[in-house]
Amino acid sequence: MKTAQIVLIEDNPADVELVKLAFREAGVQCEITLFPNGRDALKALAAPNLSFLPSAILLDLNTPRTDGFEVHLKLRQLPRLSQVPIAILTSSRARADKHRAAIQGARYVEKPSQLQDFLTTVGGLIKELLPPA
Repeated sequence: MKTAQIVLIEDNPADVELVKLAFREAGVQCEITLFPNGRDALKALAAPNLSFLPSAILLDLNTPRTDGFEVHLKLRQLPRLSQVPIAILTSSRARADKHRAAIQGARYVEKPSQLQDFLTTVGGLIKELLPPA
């Protein structure tokens, strides 16, 4: 099985660990490149010397110094990332956020508050985003 290259844009260390656990429990072999905010992610992913192409990107809406929707739009404008699946993984339950994500054509997934639901949801999400093995 090929190792997936996952970009995770998330500032909460606890959520980072939960995402890693969800991937392990789902049997997803991956390397995670972590960015604590969208600005750092955009800078790195837009660099001409980027050494890898992500298999998928998970983006939190509420990270320091950035707006997740703006980051999503800018990621979509990068030609090399145009076919990379991106999902917004957020704790926001706001109807306005869901609506804005739909307008942008973004996959919007709420982080469940219960541990097993989180693991199941995020594990299933990454399996959906990655190409079949």
